[in-house]
Amino acid sequence: MRSQLPIGEIARRSGTAATTLRYYEELGLLRPPTRLGGRRMYDESVLTRLKAIDLCKISGFTLDEIKVLLADETPGRPATRALAAAKLADIDARIAALTQARTIVEWGLRCTCPTIETCTCDIHPMLDAGGSGRQTLEP
Repeated sequence: MRSQLPIGEIARRSGTAATTLRYYEELGLLRPPTRLGGRRMYDESVLTRLKAIDLCKISGFTLDEIKVLLADETPGRPATRALAAAKLADIDARIAALTQARTIVEWGLRCTCPTIETCTCDIHPMLDAGGSGRQTLEP
């Protein structure tokens, strides 16, 4: 059996505020902890669950969607698969946009031209190569 840790220790280890832990418990994202002398005592495994919640949030899942993901115990996890498939396209689009953003930041570190419009450092083709379908910084 894993050790039981007080809410303060879970907050410290996870980087999640104790108020957020109580909120997640209220929403059903965390199972109610045991109580010892009125103090919330969480199983150490809650740290894994909190990491999963954080990664889901970073991926763009809402707390309601995360609740579905964590509660999906149906064989084959159909709800999880449906949500994940829909989110992958969003994640890929954000990765493409961040890749293009990285390109322009790297260019900015090298470029000595007075403006992007008068740049002779070839940033415009790099922006067009991003393929995101978004308008680039070209005039």
